[in-house]
Amino acid sequence: MNWRVFQGSARGSHHIDHAIPCQDFAYQEQRGDVLCAIVCDGAGSADYSDQGAIFFAHGIVKRLLSLSLSGPFEIDLLKPLLENSIEETRCELSATLPENHQLRDYAATVVGCLIGPQGGCFFHIGDGFAVFQEANRPAVLSLPENGEYASETYFVTGNDWREHLRLTLLPAPSSTSYWGLMSDGAATFAIDKQRSGFFPAFINPVLDYLKNVDIETGNAALQNLLESPKTVAITSDDKTLLLASLK
Repeated sequence: MNWRVFQGSARGSHHIDHAIPCQDFAYQEQRGDVLCAIVCDGAGSADYSDQGAIFFAHGIVKRLLSLSLSGPFEIDLLKPLLENSIEETRCELSATLPENHQLRDYAATVVGCLIGPQGGCFFHIGDGFAVFQEANRPAVLSLPENGEYASETYFVTGNDWREHLRLTLLPAPSSTSYWGLMSDGAATFAIDKQRSGFFPAFINPVLDYLKNVDIETGNAALQNLLESPKTVAITSDDKTLLLASLK
């Protein structure tokens, strides 16, 4: 099973104006027939959240793929494996922190996908969106979780991360399947107003273009789209989008 995976990340206008690096990060890797991908969105209030986003995306993906999972997947099987992978990544980061740093300085959300021929799951802590779509079927979603206020969310670095880890099972993919992970910045234009799936006017031309180009060209086009004046006018937040479909 071979996937075509495209991704892009772009800084928001505030970060551009103040020379702050993008605090979003996307990472994906495939081993055998199983693909694992994660988008992390670093907390704006955390000093090293851009580094945290990179560390958690890499660490969780590599730990999950090292387990040689093949499916079929069930929540009772996956949840402890995900919890162990996240906890080990947290511990690894904690063990390498400079003396004056704390884990919360690296705060980031996590929205990920683990998928193989027999299905998979979304796993999610905090905000952002995950969407699995198949022709003529309702989308399978993992929605953002916010706190008391819309601007509040939960982070993988929080002491309560286990309480906010959510898993959503996915069906076996087919030739018409595609799915995406995104930070909340990208969701402002990639998700429809009903929050029921991708916004067709956005996703359809994107998918039509990507299916006819190679990965390098597609990544560059997606990057240009995320950096375009039109998306900057919609949101000042950092924007990350990862899209996958079968070859």
